[in-house]
Amino acid sequence: MTVIIHYEYEFCRGTSAAETTRRANDVYGGHVAKENTVRFWFQRFRSGNIDLQNKPRGQPETPVDNEVLKAIVEADPSQTTSELAADCGISDKTVLIHLKQIGKIKKLERWVPHELTEANRQTRVDCCVTLLNRHNNEGILNRIITCDEKWILYDNRKHSGQWLDPGQPAKSCPKRKLTPKKERAL
Repeated sequence: MTVIIHYEYEFCRGTSAAETTRRANDVYGGHVAKENTVRFWFQRFRSGNIDLQNKPRGQPETPVDNEVLKAIVEADPSQTTSELAADCGISDKTVLIHLKQIGKIKKLERWVPHELTEANRQTRVDCCVTLLNRHNNEGILNRIITCDEKWILYDNRKHSGQWLDPGQPAKSCPKRKLTPKKERAL
């Protein structure tokens, strides 16, 4: 604050920013003042703003009611913090603080190969039993043919997150079927 008063004094005297910087560094020692900072303050004084207090930084936060936030999250737990912040008119960091206060944690959904009906499950069991019996009788697993080409199937789908209570399980979602995007491995 004392340095800024010095800037104001030198401004009123008509001293240049460079000279004010040199004098402030001589008086207070070291590199207390930078010429760009002095120019900033001089510009402020020229515009008629002689308030020596710094203005608060950032956007003023609107108060958040945790019950309202909880209702929004429980209505759609898969919203991102950015979406929640936009709905409430606050920053992402503030949303995270309030989610922690109401006891919500981020969980990724559980992937399952796909949704199987009871008939699908029984068909799989029957196929496996048939193949095992055939192997025991004919030894079919010894006759598997391999080839020298390799193909890699890939699927870049990411897990969706949800805001849930700590003991609450994440929902299951069917894993997408692999599409025929193939890359030849070299």
